[in-house]
Order: sequence, then structure tokens, then C-alpha cells
Amino acid sequence: CFAGTSFGRPLSDGSDIHVAMDGNFHHRRHQSAGDSPPFYDPAYFLPKSQVDAIDAHIEKQWKTLPKARKALVPDEAIDSCESSYKAADGKKQKALMDTFDDMGVMALICRHDIPLFFANINSPGKQQKYTVALLAHLFTLLPLHATVVGLYNVGCVLNRSISLYNILPDQVAARL
Repeated sequence: CFAGTSFGRPLSDGSDIHVAMDGNFHHRRHQSAGDSPPFYDPAYFLPKSQVDAIDAHIEKQWKTLPKARKALVPDEAIDSCESSYKAADGKKQKALMDTFDDMGVMALICRHDIPLFFANINSPGKQQKYTVALLAHLFTLLPLHATVVGLYNVGCVLNRSISLYNILPDQVAARL
């Protein structure tokens, strides 16, 4: 996936890199398990502090005026997608927060199904902070002109947020 030597292939031509993101809500961690002594450096898991920083940035951006945009898909269709997606329902997941420290795992994988990075899901609902944190981390490791196709089951909702607010830097959003 990452052996290419020239980057900057336009998104309309298929892009340089293809990744997919999804959350798995079956990989949970019981609070009663306690904290184990660290015996390895979790190189593939983003630190909670990194995800929390993205969350604070997103929350700050949502309080600003949205940017003007030309919608490719009607907002009604995106709203319907967002409201119908089962994992996005934080109310259903909130009851489990008393039992579990981590509600699941969000993964970013390459087009060959090889996991690249993970983020522990530690709050109810399928929030954008996990996906944005994984994408932002990926872009820090890529050449400045590399383009990425990101596949995500509620990508329409994320795309709308990225186009309305400065969730990702413009130079990154233009390459996604």
C-alpha cells in the first residue's frame, strides 16, 4: 500500500492510498479488570490524550459558523443516514458505560485488510472523534502530496462535517 514513490494522484483518478475505518463494539474492557502493569508500548493504539485533543478541537469547531458548501448529497439524506445508524445511538450505549472502561475499538485498515492504527472507544455512540483522530494520525505519516480515499459506513456524515467545519486542516481535507 505504501511502497509508491510518487504521490499526488488526483482523487478523481482513484487516489494514492485507500483505507477503511470502522468501530467494533464487541471488544470491550470491564472496569472490574483493573489496571494491569504496562508490559509493552501499544504502538498501534492512539493515546487517549490524542483522541481527546481531536474531540476538543471538533467541539470547538462545531461552535463556529459553518462554512458555505455545495452539497453533493441532500442534507435530509445525510440526516436520515445519521439517525438510522444503530451504533450512532449514544443513548443505547450509555447504559453500558457503568460496566466498561472501553466500549470498543475503532480501526483504520489498508485496502489489504491490514490494521494500521486503532483507537479505544471510551464514550457512547459512534462519534467522529475516533475516525478523525485516526485519519489525522495517518496524514502525519504520509508525504505532503499523498491523496487518500477513506471508506467509512457513515462517511457521508463525516464528509459533511469536514466540509462545514475546520475539523481537518484544509490541506489535509483537500487530499481526502
